[in-house]
Amino acid sequence: MPGLISIAFALTFLLTGGLLLHDGVLGRDRMQMEIIAGAALLSVGVVISVLLLRDWIKWKRELAKYREG
Repeated sequence: MPGLISIAFALTFLLTGGLLLHDGVLGRDRMQMEIIAGAALLSVGVVISVLLLRDWIKWKRELAKYREG
């Protein structure tokens, strides 16, 4: 269950960050808050995705060892 929640959060952060970046680049925001917020959310989504991938690879290796032995 925590893996499913992490995937949902990663997708949410990636999509929200991408939309904020897209809107911020197209708009003329003087403070560039949408660009900063979008980049921050996008980076959090990427970090969560990388951590999920690392855990999945580790799980697959453990499963292979378990099946061999």
